[in-house]
Amino acid sequence: MELHGTIAVVTGAASGMGLAAAKALIGAGATVYGIDLRQEALDREFTGLDRARGFAVDVSDSLAVDQVFAQVEADHGKLDILVNAAGVSTPDKEKQAWVDEINTRMIESFKTGEPYHPEFLGGITDEDFDRVVAINLNGTFYAIRAAAPLLKKAGRGSIINFASVAGLLGLPMPAYYPASKAAVVGLTKAVAAELAPFDIRVNALAPAGINTPMFTASGEDHVQALLALQPLKRVAEPEEIGRTVLFLASDAAGHYTGQTMSPSGGALML
Repeated sequence: MELHGTIAVVTGAASGMGLAAAKALIGAGATVYGIDLRQEALDREFTGLDRARGFAVDVSDSLAVDQVFAQVEADHGKLDILVNAAGVSTPDKEKQAWVDEINTRMIESFKTGEPYHPEFLGGITDEDFDRVVAINLNGTFYAIRAAAPLLKKAGRGSIINFASVAGLLGLPMPAYYPASKAAVVGLTKAVAAELAPFDIRVNALAPAGINTPMFTASGEDHVQALLALQPLKRVAEPEEIGRTVLFLASDAAGHYTGQTMSPSGGALML
C-alpha cells in the first residue's frame, strides 16, 4: 500500500500501537507528525526515521492540539490521515497500583475457587474519571475537530480512532476506561456520517491483547487471565495493529466508514 505524498498526524506516537502506526505510515511513504506527552521519547523513537516530526503535547489541551494542526497547515496546507492512538487506562501510577492490587486478588480467587467481587466504583474520584475521559475521549475529539478542515482541503482522507474491546464487552475494571472507549465508538459513527460527503472515512479499532506497556502493566498472570477470554491464545504485536492502520488509511479500505474493527483474537465476534 503506497501513501507517498500523504500527510498524517498520529497521537500517542512515542510507544505501543501509536508508534507502530507511525512507523507503518512512514514506511508506506507518508510524512508523519507525531504527538505524545514525552518529547524525549519522541526524539528517541523518531531518530533515523525520514519524514517524521515529534511534538510534545497533552491531547487533553485543545489549544496545544490546535497548534500542531496549525503547523501542519503552514507546512503542507492539508492533511490526509489522522490516527488517534493516545490513551491511558488509569489516571496515574498510584491508581495503576490500586488496580493492579485488585486484579491480583481477583486472579488469586480464580486459582483458589474462593469468591471475590472486585469493587472499583467507590475508589474512583471525580478527578480520576475526568482525567481518563479528557485524554481518551476529549483528546480524540479535539484532534478530529482540528483535522477536519485540513482533511477537507485534501479532498478526501481517513481518520482512525483507537477504542478498545473493553468498551464493547462487560469486564470488571475501573469504569472510566471502558466508558471513554465506548464513547470513542459513538464519536466515530457520528463523525463518519458528517464527513462522508467529503470522502473522509472515519473508523475505529477496538483491540484486546496487544503487547504494549498498557496491556502488560498488571503482570503476566493478568495477561494470561485476559487471554483466556480469547479463542486465539496469544498477545498480538503492535506491528500487527500498525498494518491494520495502514489498511484503513489506504485506498484499499475505500468503502469502510463508521466501522469498528476489533483485532481481539476473537474475544469479540460480531
